[in-house]
Amino acid sequence: MKEQLINDVMQYLAGKLPEEHASDLQLYLYHKLADYDVVEKCTDVARRDEKVYMDYLYMYLAALRMAGRSEKTIEHYKLQLSMMLHALAKPVQEITTEDLFTHLAQCKALRKVGNRYLNNKRICFNSFFGWLQRKKYIIYNPASGLEQIHYEKKVKKPYTDEEREILRCACKRERDLALIELLYSTGMRVGELVRLNRQDIHWDTMDCVVFGKGAKEREVYLNASSCYHLKKYLMTRTDSNPALFVSSKAPYLRLSEHGVRQILQRLGLRAGVEKVHPHRFRATAATNALNRGMPVQDVQALLGHEDISTTMIYCTVARDNVRAAHKRYLSA
Repeated sequence: MKEQLINDVMQYLAGKLPEEHASDLQLYLYHKLADYDVVEKCTDVARRDEKVYMDYLYMYLAALRMAGRSEKTIEHYKLQLSMMLHALAKPVQEITTEDLFTHLAQCKALRKVGNRYLNNKRICFNSFFGWLQRKKYIIYNPASGLEQIHYEKKVKKPYTDEEREILRCACKRERDLALIELLYSTGMRVGELVRLNRQDIHWDTMDCVVFGKGAKEREVYLNASSCYHLKKYLMTRTDSNPALFVSSKAPYLRLSEHGVRQILQRLGLRAGVEKVHPHRFRATAATNALNRGMPVQDVQALLGHEDISTTMIYCTVARDNVRAAHKRYLSA
């Protein structure tokens, strides 16, 4: 078993070290392990305990549902936590900070994932073990010992006014024009958009109520352009589907999130505009609103953010606005 372990290490490092260094390393491993017995970890107990730790996971996921978390979020947590629990293969009461750190390190080394992904995994672990601790299933939260993993936060670049006009002109269907105008005017998420029905639009007040993350509802608003093109699109519809946006061909099914992304991707290719996706319209709405004088608290309400720091990620303040503000407040 010892020789197999050394061979596995040398195979992993093959081509990554100069040949003379590899030989030195191999000799060093034999030397350091000479006084140790290396045996493969028995997983029989782990298999018996698997049902127990998966029960903890399912109870936690049920708690997330009760708290109103979205199914997409729950599936993400389920995936990350299942991977971790299967990899460690030990009761949750025995999992240590070192176990979790080693698991993250292995993910980075073997799967070549970035720090943003690793930090999201860390957040999942902290939430899960924090819940176990609050419920008295474990004494100590091992994830609390994991420090935040820093990563580069790229500013979400909004569309320019010219790019939005190019996209408008590239629309061949009234549906697609209504879709991009509504995304921009309301700043809604694509998941919120595809759940809307025709009857949800209040034409007299030019607004509608959407259900966002955590099953929380909020009011969003249509501008004149989005209202006009949405009415025009609905007048062309001959189907009886209550959905606000449907496919362009029979049987006229409700558009899915993936369907909307595909429509916008094709639109971007046709228009020659890069990175056309639903969330970028949301970022553009937030940025333009802030640059044109809307208070950041109102932008926060428009987007449905609990934390104002989340809102600021979406808002790219124009340099001219900063220059003007500096001249106004700090010139003297």
